[in-house]
Amino acid sequence: MDFRQYLSLLLIVFGAGLAAGCGGREPASPEAGAPAGPVATVVTARAEKGGVEETLETFGTVEFDPHETRTVSFVTSGQVAQVLVTPGQSIAEGDPLLKLGPLPSSSVEVEQARINLDYAKRNLERLRRLRRTHLATNEAEQQAEKEVATARAALNGLGVDGSSGPRVITAPFSGVVVQVLVTSGSTVHPGEDAVLVAPEDGLAVRAGFEPEDAVQLEPGMPVWISPVFKAHGEAVAHALLARLHRVVDPRTQLVEALIRPTRIPGWMVAGTKVHVSVVIRSAQEAVRIPRDAIVDRHGETGVFVVEHGTAHWRPIHAGIENDRWVEVRSGLEAGAVVVTTGRTSLADGMAVAAATKPGA
Repeated sequence: MDFRQYLSLLLIVFGAGLAAGCGGREPASPEAGAPAGPVATVVTARAEKGGVEETLETFGTVEFDPHETRTVSFVTSGQVAQVLVTPGQSIAEGDPLLKLGPLPSSSVEVEQARINLDYAKRNLERLRRLRRTHLATNEAEQQAEKEVATARAALNGLGVDGSSGPRVITAPFSGVVVQVLVTSGSTVHPGEDAVLVAPEDGLAVRAGFEPEDAVQLEPGMPVWISPVFKAHGEAVAHALLARLHRVVDPRTQLVEALIRPTRIPGWMVAGTKVHVSVVIRSAQEAVRIPRDAIVDRHGETGVFVVEHGTAHWRPIHAGIENDRWVEVRSGLEAGAVVVTTGRTSLADGMAVAAATKPGA
């Protein structure tokens, strides 16, 4: 065999080996189950068990419940000598509120009391003279004596005799001074109001609601209250809707309601502006999903559920909703992974690369 024949045989053997190594093997197939097409990047969250509340929002002002306040009134006439308290001041039972001095001797009340006493005395003297001549009865004389005593007591009650100092008006119970209704130098009479006081826990919130929203309200509904200008660490206070007016306030065109906190937090003082959330409906231990997972497709409400790297459209029956959560009454179980960010660009069956939503 010459060199030319040897070279030809070597080329034939090499070509056969190359065909067996390359042309005889099937090409590698894609991984089983891996979807073809584009892959969407999305953010997901898990459906979970928890509470969902639907609330009605408004604003209000902290004040003293008018049904808890009490008015301290004067029982005698006089002139206010000194006011000893100011609105907002804490008081204990028996603390002095103000001092009441006598009426000025030149006042109409004092002059009338003197006239009444003088008349009663002259009438008594007349009856005594008639009694000595048997022209008046003993009973008439005794009645005249009583009238003199009554007239003298009325005059002394005005304090014009100077026999006693100013009378001190005291607090009937411990609480807070809501309003002082008189000033030093004022002339007052029995039955007139002096000071308005309230118990320490007598605070309430007065809030207004639109008439179309007020029809959803009923006394006893739970309420959450928080200050409008909220500082760090101030807690939300739980309260109850105590009373609901069934008329529209002509000034504000709102329906007013009075809300009573179940416990008075430290930040709550009269005059504070607050944010009010009345719980209209609630569900406990419900399956809930973030509100931004909801998608409306062809008039149907649902979500995209991620399973094995693929997004699947799933209709749901939604229940109670708020700004953060939606209750799922059917169509989804707790633990399911739903798409939040990126949901509007998905199609059923699309491949996704998912990241869990922070805090979910």
